Amino acid sequence: MTIDHYAECALILRQEIELLEKIRALQDQVKNAITSREWADFDRYMGALAAIGDEFEALDLERKALFTGFAKKLGFNNEGVGFYSFATRLPEMQRRELSELYRRIKMQTMKVRFTNDSLTDYLNETQTVVSGFLEAVFPDRKGKIYTRQGTQVSPDMRSMVLNQSL
Repeated sequence: MTIDHYAECALILRQEIELLEKIRALQDQVKNAITSREWADFDRYMGALAAIGDEFEALDLERKALFTGFAKKLGFNNEGVGFYSFATRLPEMQRRELSELYRRIKMQTMKVRFTNDSLTDYLNETQTVVSGFLEAVFPDRKGKIYTRQGTQVSPDMRSMVLNQSL
């Protein structure tokens, strides 16, 4: 692997780490927007998350293609070669730096996943509480929700907003 190839790999890994850190920060802002019921902020943050997610996905594909190409140059014939198998064939300094960057990506990815799972759990619990509350307040509806026109709709609570206090 030439110095240029190594630098390109390291650059992509650093960019992925930076994007994961941005995603993690935005996840916190999404949670704060939800808990404070700031729906305009929520929409803006979700749009930003989608854009960064697309950018991360493109970088990740570029990284995989780059590593697959380098792995083939290093004598691996299998496209599915693991990162650490690939890294073992690099000079010591390059192996250390790329391995550290790769570990940081894995750690940041786990943090993003845990935060996402936590937010999903929070939303699911909120949905359960609201559903239970509505069922207790309006037992005659038997868990059914109706439109203004009187037609029954699915009791899917993901997009339900109460505009009146009970």
